[in-house]
Amino acid sequence: MTTELDLQTLIPDALPPGDEIVREGMDLGRQVDRARSMFNEQNGVGSEREWRERARAEGFLCTCMNIGLATWADTREALGCIYEDALSRGIRPPDRFNLLAERRMGLPKGMRADAPQETGPVLWTDQDWWELAHTVPIQPQAADNMIGGPGSVDNALDALRVGITHIGVLSQYCWRWPYWDDEVAQTVSVVKAAGALAAWREQGVCFDSYLEDGYPGVFHDYANYVGWAIVERYISEELIGAPYSCSWGGLTQNPITKSAVTLALEATNPDRVPAGFVQGDTIGNTPDFEANAAVLSSDVLFMKLVDAHYRLGGAPIAVPVTETERIPTWREVATAQAISRRLEYYVPLVDGAIDWRTIEALRDQLVQGGLRFRDSLLGTFRAAGIDIRDPAQMLFALRAIGAQRCEELFGAGQPDPAFPRGRRPILQTDLVRDTMERREHLLAELAARRPSNGGQSRKVVVSSTDVHEFAEFLLTSVLSTAGNEVIDFGVNRDPEDIVKVVVETDADAVVITTHNGVARSFAVTLLEEMRRAQVDEKPVFMGGVLNEDIDGSDIPIDVRGDLSKLGIRLPADIPALLDELAELELAGHAAA
Repeated sequence: MTTELDLQTLIPDALPPGDEIVREGMDLGRQVDRARSMFNEQNGVGSEREWRERARAEGFLCTCMNIGLATWADTREALGCIYEDALSRGIRPPDRFNLLAERRMGLPKGMRADAPQETGPVLWTDQDWWELAHTVPIQPQAADNMIGGPGSVDNALDALRVGITHIGVLSQYCWRWPYWDDEVAQTVSVVKAAGALAAWREQGVCFDSYLEDGYPGVFHDYANYVGWAIVERYISEELIGAPYSCSWGGLTQNPITKSAVTLALEATNPDRVPAGFVQGDTIGNTPDFEANAAVLSSDVLFMKLVDAHYRLGGAPIAVPVTETERIPTWREVATAQAISRRLEYYVPLVDGAIDWRTIEALRDQLVQGGLRFRDSLLGTFRAAGIDIRDPAQMLFALRAIGAQRCEELFGAGQPDPAFPRGRRPILQTDLVRDTMERREHLLAELAARRPSNGGQSRKVVVSSTDVHEFAEFLLTSVLSTAGNEVIDFGVNRDPEDIVKVVVETDADAVVITTHNGVARSFAVTLLEEMRRAQVDEKPVFMGGVLNEDIDGSDIPIDVRGDLSKLGIRLPADIPALLDELAELELAGHAAA
């Protein structure tokens, strides 16, 4: 498949040579006086990688959990409670936790205090960082918003200093951080931070990546997931020198598929760097928390089966049953961990009943497809004049192309115009399948319940406060089919920029989807900017997870009441949104 895209024009002249950036990062990394974490000290290992390799050799299973409450103090207290809860139950505490820090952590330190507050903790002081690795003997990963943004170097050096040996998240380099648009500086920071990690590769320090936080999270084909991981591993290990720990899994529900992809990622991991974690299913849950226990149990059991059968040394994450609706409490995290440990009893009982040959055959197809993706991408880049031995150029070009174009240009499947990205997937992703099924259901409902709008077209700006592209895709797709003129402003957008688009396009309404705990503060800023621009008569609709951190509560609080008082419209679902837009049109005709 050829491309008319001039890839070489994607690389700005201001981007420094990648090898120079890596050397600067390694110099910074070597200057760090590294401590040993409480977990590594207690277990007599130098790094989490060494512990995982011991688990692989000796045949015991590890676990991981996500945690990130409103503040670091809340999170620190929760860690202690979870650790003590495990001991009281007579089970081994989690081996590892991923700190889900707030997005401000991705900014340079000097910008964090003035940036908008979202959900999650911020590590403000050296003492906060020290406590991250020395509060309980559970090994931390410096995870969300640590590497990927313009503050990557600060975070990498702080994490190394306190004894953290898995640091991420490489895939987040394609994100946009609030009020930051200098892509060159962001790329330099990511590569330099990775160089700092590479300085300690012999001591077991690894560069973690969570695929779903990058472009693979919206890929249509699992073979391309695998190919993307191969490319990231090439950049991290061969070009920078940092061992690459590949994590994934949150957007996959089918246990057979999940098993095959996990094994394909391991098959393309020549140094067998243990995966930081395999994320539990985050798309199979519903508001029925009790029913979600079935999702948790089947998902974790299969993840543990794969890990035990193939001696991977990984660490599954058991997703608390409430996570689809809000940030879980420490008790809910502890309960999920207890279920995870109990399921280890069933692993040897079930293993022998599984036909692993079926899963291995699917693994092999995904590996072959992933290698085709890699070869196509590197070959196209080389032919276009991009230096594929330069990690900065590679990352910058990948980010600039975007997820959709990557699959269209380099996808492993055969060209087929019947599929949305012009290729027949080798194995379609669960999220795409579920999203397309939901889309078809919504469109069928729309066709059955509402005639054409008679040629009247409302101009609607649609955007997201965060990275959830599929929610925005559903909105834009259904709104367009319903006869609206949709201005798709994309994800990770600031309120001020949304208002500029409303003014420039003379839009009739604004629709916002949000999932990152900023609903009220985002709405306040958006409405203030709309008043300033004299477009405050335009209706604003919001949907998604409408909560926010409130002082005095250890979990985000529902802010629907506050939003309603502000004048924000809160339709229950997309059909309700369509009804409200139609009512606005009728009201406008009546006024005319």
